[in-house]
Amino acid sequence: MAICGLAGMAAVLLVGQFWLMSALSWTHREPPADSLIGINFSCDQAEYLLLETPGGPFVPDDRPGRAKWCGDVLARIIDATGARSVRFSVQWDEVEPSQGAYDYSLTDELLRVAADHGASVMVGIGIKAQRHPEFYIPDWALVGTDLRQGDVISEDPVLRARALEMVKNVTLHFAANATVDSWSAENEPYIASHRSDHYSLSRDYVAEVVAVIGANDPAGRPIAINHAQHFVMDRRWRDALADGDVLAQSMYPRRNIDLLGVEAVANIMELGPLMPNYAHQARQARASGKQFWVTELQAEPWTDEDSRLLSPTNPSANLAPRQLTENIIYARKTGAGRIYLWGAEWWLYQAEQFGDTRWLGAVSESIGEE
Repeated sequence: MAICGLAGMAAVLLVGQFWLMSALSWTHREPPADSLIGINFSCDQAEYLLLETPGGPFVPDDRPGRAKWCGDVLARIIDATGARSVRFSVQWDEVEPSQGAYDYSLTDELLRVAADHGASVMVGIGIKAQRHPEFYIPDWALVGTDLRQGDVISEDPVLRARALEMVKNVTLHFAANATVDSWSAENEPYIASHRSDHYSLSRDYVAEVVAVIGANDPAGRPIAINHAQHFVMDRRWRDALADGDVLAQSMYPRRNIDLLGVEAVANIMELGPLMPNYAHQARQARASGKQFWVTELQAEPWTDEDSRLLSPTNPSANLAPRQLTENIIYARKTGAGRIYLWGAEWWLYQAEQFGDTRWLGAVSESIGEE
């Protein structure tokens, strides 16, 4: 009995200690910043949700009117949310389908729509972009390379030279557009992509992308390097801070976990010292004369199933509209100057497919509180 009593007391003390560490963490102590709240947007993701069906055919990227259709979707999202900042990636295979021949029809349309709605744009440039499959390398750029699974592909001299030439030309094109107010050098470049043969990019290459963008932007707009740090042990955020004008992070507070065969959702923002201290990173950035942004905040469910199958009658346990609002509060408590929400295409899908406007409403309300 004595042993059981001691074991019980130890368990109570352990739980109490964990609660105290969580209660004293930055998520419970930091005041929310007056962050600019924007959205991420991907034309491919909009097509996947609004035009394609599970098991059905893909819509072709070269179909007539594609740019106009994608611009109209972005306009509907901006109208519904009141967003005044948009972040999108330039996909290499779309912008340079053949070597030296550039096609800006889609990206220019997105910029036009943003400008017409009074929104600024953050443009991501590089080999790695948002959404699946992340690495959008055109076939011609692979000729003469020998890439293998797990490679740091920026170490291939042929691919590197071609990529940097693309970065230069794309920057020159967009630098003339006043709607662009910032850049992103690659997207989560230090993270190996499980979607594309676990390819990754080297720090020195990403720093070179930053240098090329800066050298070809007369306006000197800020250049962000974004990272996806999941736990405190990952220190690569220091590299992003050192090499860019803006340290940016991807934040996904709610994670699906398997506990002895039982599926559950963990809120990693309540893990105390185990979670990244984004508020500390923001202070470090400001102390260095730089900025801290959250360029990808979880605002749609993280699910392993087809997200088109989620609906008001088949919701995900991972995220609800109320928890989306909570995620925004977490992000504001980091002290971020900007927060870009992830999932705008899915909110519109829920509204237009199922009449569920709660997601758009939650975002609109949060933006209205800025």
